Amino acid sequence: MRNSTIKAMLLGAMLLASTVVHAQYAWIDEKGVRHFSDQPPPTGTPASKILKGPRSATPAGDAAAPAAPAPPPAPAAPARAAPSLAEREADYQKRRAQAQLDEKKAALAKKDADNRRENCAAAARDKAQLESGRRLRSQQNIVMTEEDKAREQANVARVLNECKAAS
Repeated sequence: MRNSTIKAMLLGAMLLASTVVHAQYAWIDEKGVRHFSDQPPPTGTPASKILKGPRSATPAGDAAAPAAPAPPPAPAAPARAAPSLAEREADYQKRRAQAQLDEKKAALAKKDADNRRENCAAAARDKAQLESGRRLRSQQNIVMTEEDKAREQANVARVLNECKAAS
């Protein structure tokens, strides 16, 4: 019997503490919009516009109101209506098309980078062969002359310089 009484008292104390912790405010702003929050209304809100506050707290507009007059309200921006379903769909399609375009650009950039790496590696292999001092043959199976070799070395050097500049 005594144990159940203690449990009931503890439960009652926790319920009482939870109502204080979850204090709710309700007020109407200057545009007539009703707000609900766990935070007090903005300072300067007239007490007549505060609909609900915690029992132990005073409304934010009463105690925290400054002695000086409040500044004049800023001109209200024109209210923008919520977008219609068709506008939201068009916006979604636009974002989707942009995402696909971005994916294509990324894929092309990756492919371009892969090709560049491949060309640089091939140029490095060609340079090593050209500088080896061995006799080389062209793709048509003709022995390369010194002029052909020099021309090929210049091309390889140009490609390698481009590779260094890109990195």
